[in-house]
Amino acid sequence: MGASNDQRSAILSAAEECFARYGLAKTTMEDVARAASVSRATVYRYFADRDSLVAESVIRRARANMAAARAQLARYPTIEQALVEGICADIRRGHLDPLVHRLVSPDEMTLSTRLLIDTGRAAELTRELWEPFLAEARAAGAVRADLDLRLACEWLSELEILYISQSGRDAAALDRVRAKIRAFVVPALVTDPNAAPVYR
Repeated sequence: MGASNDQRSAILSAAEECFARYGLAKTTMEDVARAASVSRATVYRYFADRDSLVAESVIRRARANMAAARAQLARYPTIEQALVEGICADIRRGHLDPLVHRLVSPDEMTLSTRLLIDTGRAAELTRELWEPFLAEARAAGAVRADLDLRLACEWLSELEILYISQSGRDAAALDRVRAKIRAFVVPALVTDPNAAPVYR
């Protein structure tokens, strides 16, 4: 099992190198096999096609940051700050991750929509981070009692993808996003913006 996981991880790492070198659309399974020093059949043993390699790479990178993102959420003193700064931190991570940024760029949005949105993978990753936080805040009365957490997380994932793909990376652009989250997202989700978050 361990050797199998190691080989799978090595193939994913090789795929990420190829995506950076050739681009998502131009990378072939042969390229990945060559970069990983394995046969093409070995790559196919773990991944059905290039799209599954892209999707699994994004998921792996997101989950590698999950513990740090949860710890960061727990440090904010109010639910408003947790939502505003937590979402902005997700957007910043997307801007800084070359694979994610490339995937949600205008040139690759068709691929991004197919791999992340249509399959529900983006919403799934967002739920892993935000659903426990929102559930505890709801139990504490800081978030609307009637809030559909699954739908809320799906909405947050779509907002994050939108802002990763379309907003600038500078501080002024992020401040505009921050103002929009504070004005529109926070009132839609919370009952008391000043309530202390309870997720730990």
